[in-house]
Amino acid sequence: MDRIQAVALLIVSAVMMVGSVPYAIRAWQVYTGTGRRRQEDATGRAPLPSEALLERLAALAGFGYQPIGETRTGLPTGEMFARIAAADDGESYAIVIDGAADAGSSMGIYSAWPDGQWLGTFHPSGSPLEQPNLRLQVGAGTLGEAVALHRRELERLRRAHGEPRRVARMADMLELDADYRVRFGGREFRPLVVRAVLPALIGAALTALAAVLVVTLPR
Repeated sequence: MDRIQAVALLIVSAVMMVGSVPYAIRAWQVYTGTGRRRQEDATGRAPLPSEALLERLAALAGFGYQPIGETRTGLPTGEMFARIAAADDGESYAIVIDGAADAGSSMGIYSAWPDGQWLGTFHPSGSPLEQPNLRLQVGAGTLGEAVALHRRELERLRRAHGEPRRVARMADMLELDADYRVRFGGREFRPLVVRAVLPALIGAALTALAAVLVVTLPR
């Protein structure tokens, strides 16, 4: 490699690093604070939901999930609001959030057991995870298929862990949310954080390498 190529590498890698570092920092800040943050009851104070979110809530009602309230979570990037729906049988609850303007809404369905076991099902996308006392899965098909997937896994886990903890009111959900954050601290976000931070690390490494080459290569 000659010095001109080293300078070109330095410019490209520096641009890559500068473009990715702010996003990486925000992702890291969100991830590292997950265990300390708590959802707060914001019922009646949340912004108006999108049509996609209202449609999802209506569809969830058809599968036995009724709205019980709204939450607010303070993040380094701003506030995040969610709608909460509890299953008629009290064995699970859904957290539904608005995505980007063109991304519709998304949700996670959760169940917890007194012995610390947790089950989560994301729809329409997410990162599956299997660890002691934590099973996160993705229902990538229809909403009905995601609900059915959660209920099947719940029945399987019931045989080993007994009856799940009941969720009927916002107080129940907030207590479970705090338990989840203390136990697992946002482990489901790790793959997303890695994807956000890795380009910044690569850009920094290439920038350092290119700077060394520019200094050491003959003019």
